[in-house]
Amino acid sequence: MSASGLPVRLIPIDGATGEGGGQILRSALTLSAVTGQGFELGRIRARRSRPGLRPQHVAAVRAVAMSCHAEVHGAFDGSPDLRFVPGRPTAGEFEFEIGTAGAATLVLQACLPVLATGTEASRVRVTGGTHVPRSPGHPFLEGHWTKVVERTGLRAGVTLDRAGFYPRGEGQLSARVLASDRPGPRLDLSRRGALVEVVGTSIESRLKGDVARRQSEAARSLLWERRRLESRWSVESVPAVSPGSYAQLEAVFENGRAAFSMLGERGVRAEVIGERLARRLLRFLEDEDACVDPWLADQLVIPMAVSGGGGRAVTSEVTRHLETVVHVAGLFGVGARTWGRRGGPGGFEVGAS
Repeated sequence: MSASGLPVRLIPIDGATGEGGGQILRSALTLSAVTGQGFELGRIRARRSRPGLRPQHVAAVRAVAMSCHAEVHGAFDGSPDLRFVPGRPTAGEFEFEIGTAGAATLVLQACLPVLATGTEASRVRVTGGTHVPRSPGHPFLEGHWTKVVERTGLRAGVTLDRAGFYPRGEGQLSARVLASDRPGPRLDLSRRGALVEVVGTSIESRLKGDVARRQSEAARSLLWERRRLESRWSVESVPAVSPGSYAQLEAVFENGRAAFSMLGERGVRAEVIGERLARRLLRFLEDEDACVDPWLADQLVIPMAVSGGGGRAVTSEVTRHLETVVHVAGLFGVGARTWGRRGGPGGFEVGAS
């Protein structure tokens, strides 16, 4: 029931559709908090080996719920269903602990757009994994995602207080997000323009053998050998409670951006990691129509929708994740579509609200 005593209409969402994972949940949480529409999510991660909410998903629910004073049912580890009725987004200072190596970056991506709709700046601290598989690492979030979403009006900065490498985690990220004017400007990423620079980041913690330097030098050498590309690198040792390494390469164009990253792997030489990373960037550069990488593409849909200005982007690969977040946006009344074949080049568009 609503505060007026009238029944609340909740948007029904099947958690097993599309990519069938946390992307559905996080997209729904952010859009719900911003639009004021509640939802019921069923069959959460039903096709996964461990279905239901995991600790990182519960942390995202709590983060967004606290950002908008939501009424929540089913926010516990293993829950197959979730009921979420939002209140009004409110600025403040928040602290969340995932309790595992779940991606702290994904928790921030869920709540920062919500807090940006408040009237004042907010601060958020999340403890968990900062560099984990199949999720954006801290350099991707801070040096890549925030730089692009700033063009929608979402202004945030993310600081690495302590690295948390998979599988132990225990890292910490701090973020500050400013109140944004709505509607924001329309973001057009349909043409990338000329290549301005290639920027690399290579970090390590508690490892022997100068791993970060070796990752960067292998990537730098291959980029020069194949395309005579110069690259500018940040190489450092970072504080962490467990050993690990990470490397990222970003191509900065006049209009577009593309970043690729890799975690170090036990038994895999640092030079191999660096060369694999360089090859991924080189493959992207061959597609001259692509303006953003596939991972950034699906992570731009919600900020475009939240800003109210909409936008469009051309990417090197239409992923199931991108199709899923566009589908969820449509459930909340956001006009959005993709084009192109899944696994091939294409793009998406979000209408202005």
